[in-house]
Amino acid sequence: MQQTAHPRDPSHVLHLGARAWFLAAMLGQGAFIVFILWFFGGHLAGGDLAGLNAKPHVTGYVPGDVVGNVQFVGHALAGALVTLSGAWQLVPALRRRWPRLHRWNGRMFLAVAVLATLSGFWLTWVRGSQLGTGSTLSISLNGLLILGFAWAAWRSAVRRDFGAHRRHALRAWLLVNGVWFLRIGIMLAGLLLAPLGIKIDYTGAVFVGVSFASWLLPLAILELYLRAERAAPAMRRTVGALLVAMALLTLAGSAAAVAFMWWPYLRTQDSAEEIAPPPPVSSATRAATQRRSRPRSPPLWPSRRAGPQSPQPNARGSGISHA
Repeated sequence: MQQTAHPRDPSHVLHLGARAWFLAAMLGQGAFIVFILWFFGGHLAGGDLAGLNAKPHVTGYVPGDVVGNVQFVGHALAGALVTLSGAWQLVPALRRRWPRLHRWNGRMFLAVAVLATLSGFWLTWVRGSQLGTGSTLSISLNGLLILGFAWAAWRSAVRRDFGAHRRHALRAWLLVNGVWFLRIGIMLAGLLLAPLGIKIDYTGAVFVGVSFASWLLPLAILELYLRAERAAPAMRRTVGALLVAMALLTLAGSAAAVAFMWWPYLRTQDSAEEIAPPPPVSSATRAATQRRSRPRSPPLWPSRRAGPQSPQPNARGSGISHA
């Protein structure tokens, strides 16, 4: 995808910035994938569907709603699959070494992206998993653009117009990852606004603004990058520096999401799995155990409340989305 540039060439700065942001994104998305597989996969493997509601969702597991529950879980697991598949597509070494796998993985990425988008429409408009007018509009526009660029990426590949295919596929990839960008964006907003005493409300300007920025801003930066590849040296250096800054913000937002949005629920899940009814014991054994008992040591991890304020749940449900 990228040509090798001399260190003094402005293209080197541009490509270095792109690699820095891609590495930061892979770390953050890797944590996102681990959370989805651990949380959803763990509850599914244990047959504990009600346990999925341990983490707030817009509309989570609802007893008796078979279709809705299947869509809910399938949408979350498809998110992990499409994130992993998309990351593979963007690694040049893998693409050069296994071109046939690249083509088949690309077909799977586009197919799963379309299915996940359609299930997202169903969850939003049929099941009614909505947080507010602004965020619903943002999600819907994001989904429509995913379908449009997925189609354009496939058509350009069929025509063997690989330049257009690369541009459309990159746009589709960024749009598909809008749910991930939303989470790190909310975390960054929380880190900036919590010290000022500003809370994030689902229908407020901050949340709606971050919701739109979660897919508009990545698209805008991608367009700058695509144009900078053939632009004057000054623009290539500027966009390269911008990508480095975005890499640092991505790392900060991802770290905050792990600490305050994902890890607390995985830790709670593990603790719950360790709890089991104790075996019956005699009164003498119980008294001896109590004599040997010592005060419990403080937890190794801080309370999940000790972080940026997350949006509070509304009457219909809670959480930002489905993962």
